[in-house]
Formats: sequence, C-alpha cells, structure tokens
Amino acid sequence: MKIVFFGTPDYVVPILENLHKAFKARSESPIAAIVTQEPKLIGRDQVKTFSPVDKWAYDHKKPIFFDPLDVINNNISADIGVLASYGKIIPESVINHFRYGIVNIHPSLLPLWRGSSPIQASIVSGEKITGVTFMKLDPLLDHGPIISQFKDEILPTDNTFSLRS
Repeated sequence: MKIVFFGTPDYVVPILENLHKAFKARSESPIAAIVTQEPKLIGRDQVKTFSPVDKWAYDHKKPIFFDPLDVINNNISADIGVLASYGKIIPESVINHFRYGIVNIHPSLLPLWRGSSPIQASIVSGEKITGVTFMKLDPLLDHGPIISQFKDEILPTDNTFSLRS
C-alpha cells in the first residue's frame, strides 16, 4: 500500500515515522510523497526554515510538495492519504485521487472542537476528556465519517504540549 502523508509540525513526525517503519518491514517504505507547508522566513534575520515534516521527507529522499494539487499534477500513485495537522484545506480532486480517500487524524473528539486549535480549546473550556479522531476526509472542515476515536483524560497538570505528545 502506498501512502501520501499530509502534515507540517514536529508533533506529527512520529506518526509519519511509524507509518514508514510499520509497513517498511514488509517491503520498501510505503511513503510515496509528502505534502507540507512551504518554508517560512523566521526571526529577525528572516532565516528560511523548513517544516519538521519537510526535513523528514528530505532525510528519507521522499518527494516533497507544497501544493496538494501537485500530487495529481506529478502523477503520484498512492492508495491512501494520511493527514495530520497539515494546516490547509485539501481540494476535493485531491481527496478523490486516492482509491481509499484520505484519513484525517484530528486531536479532539469530533464533532467537538473542529479547527486548528482543538487541544487548546479543550483545555480552556475545562473539558475533562479529550482524544483523537480518525475520520475519512471530505471537502468540509473536520467533517466526514468517523472511523475510530480514542479518549484520554485531561489532567490538571496537562498543557498543549503534554496532550499532543
């Protein structure tokens, strides 16, 4: 099975690494390509900084794209997409490009706390339970059939970092 991974920040690299390792044992790496956000100019010196997912792809010699449509334009053959904190809306044509669609890994118990800050929203609202939702992506934001959910207690000592680890 070939996978295109959509993601950007450091805390999703373990997901990418686990996909790479779990399936690599059977043959070559299943990761066909990576879609991540473009490098950003950071700091006073405006240093061009690549995302942690971009760095992983570079280190593993995987094709890197900054526009999801490039998966189609470059004829990347993959069975499924896996999305974890990519940070942009995926066009419907890209979702439909994959035989099995795209699985979104979202850090909340959907339909609660859609959007880009669900962990922070759970903490600020005083939630006692949070979790992760695996869902089949559709063209709407954090919407689509739920595949599975895993619950986790929010402890008084938890913060954004501890909950996303």
